[in-house]
Amino acid sequence: MRKFLAIFILLAISISFVSSCNKLNDKKEYEETIATMSMEKAKRFFDNYPESQYRDKLANEIIGWCNQEETEVCYKMLIDVLPKNHPRYKEVVDYCETHFGDKKK
Repeated sequence: MRKFLAIFILLAISISFVSSCNKLNDKKEYEETIATMSMEKAKRFFDNYPESQYRDKLANEIIGWCNQEETEVCYKMLIDVLPKNHPRYKEVVDYCETHFGDKKK
């Protein structure tokens, strides 16, 4: 019985450690993406960390980048980068259609 308890405790500690490492990795990658203002890194972040607590924050940041630039190219890249299931995706597509006539969805 003690052997099973010890194995269970080790397993729980391992899962906790792996979980905390993933949280540290997504924070690090989020900070690097913001620092470099890279759409490519943003895409990778969304792909690698679909459940990250930084997901909405990053979406807001990259939407802000495009709002500052106000170029069609930036918004098209944003549409390609932002996950289609993100709550702000449709808002970005609608903005792009309204301001640039883009029908991409």
